[in-house]
Amino acid sequence: MIKQVRSWWKDTEIPDLIGRKKVDFSIFRDGTHVPIEFHSEFLEANQGKLPTVGKTHKVTLYCDNEVFEANLININQVAAGREALQLRYNSNNSFKDYLAHTFSHSYQYIMNQRLSDTSGGTKQQILVPDEESEYIEFYKTETPYVYKMKLLPYHSIPNVWWVNQGSTMEVEHAEGILWAPLASSNGRGMYHWDTMAEVKKGDIVLHYANKALRYVSYVIEPAIMATKPASLASSNWEEQGRLVRTEYVELVPSIRLEQFNQQILQLNINQGPIHSVGGVKQGYLFRFTREAIQNIQALTPSVNWPDFAILDAEYDVAISSTDQETEVIPILLPTDNQVSAHLQHIKTYIVQRGFSFPEQLIENFYLSLKTKPFVILAGISGTGKTRLVKLFAEAVGAAEENGQYSQIPVRPDWSDPSDLLGYKDLSGFFKPGPLTRVLVEASKEENWHKPYFICLDEMNLARVEHYFSDLLSILETQSWCEETIRTQRLLTGASLDKPEDLERYESLCLPENVFLIGTVNMDETTHPFSKKVLDRANTLEFNTIDLLQFPDLEAIGMDQVAALEGLSQRFLRADYLQLIDAYASHQELIKQTTDELVKINEILEEIHAHVGFRVRDAVCFYMIYNKRFDLMERDAAFDWQLLQKILPRVQGSHSSVRRVLLRLMEVALGKNSGYSIKMPSLMEDSSELYRKWNAQGTTLTAKYPNSARKLAFMLRRLEEDGFTSFWLS
Repeated sequence: MIKQVRSWWKDTEIPDLIGRKKVDFSIFRDGTHVPIEFHSEFLEANQGKLPTVGKTHKVTLYCDNEVFEANLININQVAAGREALQLRYNSNNSFKDYLAHTFSHSYQYIMNQRLSDTSGGTKQQILVPDEESEYIEFYKTETPYVYKMKLLPYHSIPNVWWVNQGSTMEVEHAEGILWAPLASSNGRGMYHWDTMAEVKKGDIVLHYANKALRYVSYVIEPAIMATKPASLASSNWEEQGRLVRTEYVELVPSIRLEQFNQQILQLNINQGPIHSVGGVKQGYLFRFTREAIQNIQALTPSVNWPDFAILDAEYDVAISSTDQETEVIPILLPTDNQVSAHLQHIKTYIVQRGFSFPEQLIENFYLSLKTKPFVILAGISGTGKTRLVKLFAEAVGAAEENGQYSQIPVRPDWSDPSDLLGYKDLSGFFKPGPLTRVLVEASKEENWHKPYFICLDEMNLARVEHYFSDLLSILETQSWCEETIRTQRLLTGASLDKPEDLERYESLCLPENVFLIGTVNMDETTHPFSKKVLDRANTLEFNTIDLLQFPDLEAIGMDQVAALEGLSQRFLRADYLQLIDAYASHQELIKQTTDELVKINEILEEIHAHVGFRVRDAVCFYMIYNKRFDLMERDAAFDWQLLQKILPRVQGSHSSVRRVLLRLMEVALGKNSGYSIKMPSLMEDSSELYRKWNAQGTTLTAKYPNSARKLAFMLRRLEEDGFTSFWLS
């Protein structure tokens, strides 16, 4: 049986194995933390002995005829309510040098990341990509506190790809290339083109055309940006794309699809080339697996497979953790440069289900969730707010069927947290509420790596501050506990009298894999939000409606992409909780963002709507994620934050509100708009400004166009109705 908890792994069938530890920065710095789930392995290796709380015991490590000293320390982590076992060798520089030399690949990768603009110096762990990972294995001996070590350094294991070439096969074969455009003629990317960016030197490619595999190739140069080759000039693809150079070897005889399609279909390859009825999907470059190519080779012994395509089956077995009894296997941990491709996959998934949303909305929604696991979707009824949450969740593998997506309709009579969390009945037993039931499932160890989405539908039918107050407070207690985000306990002891209730619910907190999204309609039947709520959420507005937007029949007609099954919750989980977590590596961006917020705060102070550190940090985190993942231009990202974090705070009927709106409009238009805000005249009549955003009018050039449009609307409502608010529709 396989056991895996974060960076530790164990196959219980391997004799004397204590555990395998993935190499990370802590290995080169001071040692490693041992997850509580592996304490029993060390207890057994020490013949029933472990250091008592707060004590240290010397450890001897044998490796390749070398002997090293370390310490096993049992630290009392009072805040976490548990002990923490650590294997440390801070002062043993010779051992650290030995590890840095042996694991030079991981060491160089981590050091380069720490020195780079995007990740150097952060407190958050730097993760070496799974396909390049290195490992230390610890084995017990006959003597307590004496362990053998086996070091498993990096080997360049090739990935396997499948390319559909059709009529272009001979052209690309002649040049020894693969080429795919960046986007279609309507500007939309495709996941089977974006995969080109992940191809690396040494990878293996299977080439399919006319119902058969006809070549296998070896990648000699990874993907580069390149214009469309002259040999493909007759194609109707866009000019800009990615090019990969490969060495083709013809397969003799060629391998017909029906010889292997059913066997490959059973492997359920994520984003693989074979669809559910055994045919080949439309598209260019698809993911394949080492197991899949080995299956094809086993079925075609007469084919002249070249040596580079014959993979080491023994190595695959050694590194595999796909046993059917796996306890916890976090997979698909995306690197920064994979986030954009995953979001494109999500957008394609949504479009193929017949829905579409405004440009950059999915990126904005993702960044908002990444910044804080609580997002509000606001707007008029029927604009797709709830549908967005459901489709986004489905696209990352969280569906109603597997319990990872829950929709909780809010009732107007909800008045305190018990309506959502639960209550103690007359017999003294705790009756869990709809939210608590989901949190219990999400908190189970086997579910830690899965994302859970909770949609609070029509969230403001009741006063949010009343029934949601406990959750708002708990959100602010997030803190790092080793590599995991923890919060304070959610339920008070007063609610839990019975031993069985205490056992099940006493330690329940808000897990890091749970994401809360509230949908709200702003009309006469609903309640407004307080600044306490707005400070803790990004508010995405759904009021700009294009009724001429129709389903994309071209996309719907293609083979539908599958959900990103197995995508780790860390794709969405925050990497920063406090500004210090990000400050060392993003000082320039943080200072630039804060300088602009300071100017905006000076404007807001006039109506006591200025923001504090919580909002500043959230805006900075949003901007950092956007830069790390290269999703939007800097001004576009800040525009969304101005719209979502600042403007919802502005409302009123006084002339000071008009003055604030005009000064914010000056910020939104920017210096290059060609329009000058003339305060005295516009304070009397601002119609010349807001009329430029009427449906028939021209739109001013603005630095922050979304915010400028909203400000124009708010100015018009103030002038025509005598009162304005972000929430008026």
